[in-house]
Amino acid sequence: RIEIEFDRDIPTGLMALTGARVITMNGSEILEQGDILIRNNRIEKVGSSGTIPIPPEAVRLDVSGKTILPGFVDTHAHLRGAFNVHRSQTWSYAANLAYGVTTARDPQTGSSDVLTYEDMVRAGRMLGPRIYSTGQGVFSGEGISSLEDARDVLKRYSDYFDTKTIKMYGAGNREVRQWIIQAAHELELMPTTEGSLDLRLNMTMAQDGYSGTEHNLPGVPLFKDVVELVA
Repeated sequence: RIEIEFDRDIPTGLMALTGARVITMNGSEILEQGDILIRNNRIEKVGSSGTIPIPPEAVRLDVSGKTILPGFVDTHAHLRGAFNVHRSQTWSYAANLAYGVTTARDPQTGSSDVLTYEDMVRAGRMLGPRIYSTGQGVFSGEGISSLEDARDVLKRYSDYFDTKTIKMYGAGNREVRQWIIQAAHELELMPTTEGSLDLRLNMTMAQDGYSGTEHNLPGVPLFKDVVELVA
């Protein structure tokens, strides 16, 4: 195991965004002309223009005519950066950030390259939203045939990938899925699943302790017993 450390990129300083239309998320409140004071990467004050004191040392940025709202969190996003040969900037990360996505979660990255891009964003070496991911899915190709096999596979995620979460993607029969959920709990990994358009499969995975399914439950209507199980 080789460890390489970089400092996390945390902006510092004092900045005031002035004159914007601000959607505050305080109920239905909208400030038609507002100011936002930011100190060391944290919003300190928000108010109608002229109502909050702005220190003289603050950098002022006139954003009149713009609308400011909290960043979007995309909880199921496959950004798919360039694989194998890492780029210093990938268009999908920059585009998501430009359209207001400030945090994205990728359930099943298809490649471990995404873990590198996560680190590059955190270190300020690439523009993009904050990235959280499951890493590559746990598939039947892992050949899990015992609880010990499941532990061995999932240690890749807890000890090396450091994902905090996994996606079980059709890894085997119910016994295999139960081994995976047990290993996940032991290694403090939050598990989610694909869903596979199979309502009976979805129900057994929920009963076994999988905390999420990444796609809608097939079939309508869904009756009360299903709703109560997954709610």
